Parts: sequence; structure tokens; C-alpha cells
Amino acid sequence: MTILINQENLLNKLTGITSQTINDLREKDFSGRALTLEEKKALSNFDSFRLNILNNLDSEELFHKEYIKFQALANLTPYQEFLKEEYSLN
Repeated sequence: MTILINQENLLNKLTGITSQTINDLREKDFSGRALTLEEKKALSNFDSFRLNILNNLDSEELFHKEYIKFQALANLTPYQEFLKEEYSLN
């Protein structure tokens, strides 16, 4: 974990880009730090979208494949992606 955080910090310094992911927001929330309304909306959208997709799959094999994809999305995608209307099911 420390190695990944250090690599992310180095990447951020080199590129000048700092982006938080869904998992970063979860960690922030679990550690007691306040989330902005935008961050809360992104988490809510992601969770609703993910559950909607997973709950409508017909096979266990498909479920596991999609579940892994959502894990990757939560780890790698900037949370701002999930503010888009296409993810808003609420």
C-alpha cells in the first residue's frame, strides 16, 4: 500500500495531475474526513450504477467479470467521471 501511495505521489508530481478515485473517496470518508457534496454525489452515483448493473446479470460468471471491472474502475478512474448524467440513477 505504501509503495502504491508513493508511486502515485511521484506520478502526481511529475505530471502535475492529481486525481482522486472512488476508492480514495471511500478511504477519506472512512478516516473521518469530510466529503464535499460533489464527492458524496460521485460515490452515490458509482454505488447505484454498480448495483444496478450487478443485480441485473443473469449468470454468476458474468457477475464475477463485471465485479472485477468495477473494482478496477473504483481504483483507477477519477471520481469526476461518476458525476456524469449517465451514471446518475437517483
